[in-house]
Amino acid sequence: MMDDFKLLNKSKLLLKYIESNIICNIPKVHSSYRKGLEENVISLNYNIIKANINTGSIRSKYLKEVLVNISMIDLYLDILLDINVISKKKFMVVIRLLNEIRRMTKALIENEKIK
Repeated sequence: MMDDFKLLNKSKLLLKYIESNIICNIPKVHSSYRKGLEENVISLNYNIIKANINTGSIRSKYLKEVLVNISMIDLYLDILLDINVISKKKFMVVIRLLNEIRRMTKALIENEKIK
């Protein structure tokens, strides 16, 4: 259960970083990327909270949704990096956070399988 709160804290940190350092710098011309990135970061937090309050297969479902959100955030960041909207440094900061969240989520999924 303690890992759940660590996961939520990491995802909140990710949300704050993306909101303050990336989304505000995306030009209007790329608003579809901004919207997709923002929706997936919010959905990531939403799915983590839903996983925290459920158990069993429902919990596993939401944890798998977290992995989908992570993949989509990664995709949007790759695109923004390719079109030079974000710097390599900001990209790497977010990727490190995403990798930590991914690792923690996979560990929670494995723990659910054992139960």
